Amino acid sequence: MKNSHTFKLVDGKFSPSDARKILIELIQNKINFHTRELHRMEEHREGNATRSEKRITQLRKSSEALKKKLVQAEQKGMQLKVKGVIEITFLE
Repeated sequence: MKNSHTFKLVDGKFSPSDARKILIELIQNKINFHTRELHRMEEHREGNATRSEKRITQLRKSSEALKKKLVQAEQKGMQLKVKGVIEITFLE
């Protein structure tokens, strides 16, 4: 079996509004994942929450920065090319 796999997640031209819907939803899903991880760790009193807390902060900052850029693109009447690839590598 091949150790590395690539999946095309997003690839196309979008209006800033559509790009916002797609990209902010992806970021929000990652924030939700880490939030659930934090709650799980709190309930079971296990693990180190620092990594998830830091990641949530980073993702929120990225979301805000992305929103600002998309507003600028919308104000200028621009279209956006969005490309997102997921690469998975199996580790032994």
